[in-house]
Amino acid sequence: MESLPMIATAVGLMLSGSASVLGGMKWMLDRVEKRTSARFDRVDQRFDRLEAHTDARFAEVDRRFAEVDRRFADVDRRLQEVGGSLTELKVAVARMEGPHPPFLIARG
Repeated sequence: MESLPMIATAVGLMLSGSASVLGGMKWMLDRVEKRTSARFDRVDQRFDRLEAHTDARFAEVDRRFAEVDRRFADVDRRLQEVGGSLTELKVAVARMEGPHPPFLIARG
């Protein structure tokens, strides 16, 4: 009977020690969770800024491609004009040369 209060005190100390340890662990885990969440929020903000910057760059690239396409269309138009001029020049030279004989006779 004399050991019963001692056992009850030991059990109480174990329970209060366990509660203290578990409470400290809970506090530590809450703190780690808050810090981790804050860091992930900062990373999300950085990714959002990078995504906005990337979108702006892609818009610029699209604008430049449209400009290049316009320039290629202009070059194609100019090449067609030069081709037409060359055809007219060939026709004019052919008229100046006169008619060609229908057959070339090989002499041997």
